Amino acid sequence: MDADCLIKLTKAGIKEKICFCFTIILSGPVKKETVDAGKIKGCPDAEIIEKNIAERLIHVAPRRYSSAIKGDRSLIDLYQKGGYDAIATDDARFIKHLKSLGVPFILPGLLPYLLFQKGLIPEAQAREWLEKLSSFISDDEYSTIVILMEAKT
Repeated sequence: MDADCLIKLTKAGIKEKICFCFTIILSGPVKKETVDAGKIKGCPDAEIIEKNIAERLIHVAPRRYSSAIKGDRSLIDLYQKGGYDAIATDDARFIKHLKSLGVPFILPGLLPYLLFQKGLIPEAQAREWLEKLSSFISDDEYSTIVILMEAKT
């Protein structure tokens, strides 16, 4: 998961719920960006994410990276090592790069939908979580997921 996606789920107040249903792995650089740099900046999300890591709701990949590797590149490197289904992001530029490499990705708004689709949460809960995310995701992402949910019911 990239930093932006993780922060959006945190701000929406659904990250912990998502973490119980999916295994969330951060690369070391993404952890540095969300926790270490976030704490320096005084971001309250950083403390929450750090607590989730300590509680093992979120995992940090054991791989060490050069300090020159940024979060996005470290996620691609981690994915290419194997054992991962997709990269969670909604960064348009990063998604374009992932597509060019053939790396699967998932948008944050699709996480509640996927749980609903798999029968792990009821539709009402998926819609509630999507609504909580709505101010953090694009209108296009939100509208598309609403359409998907309506088609599923």
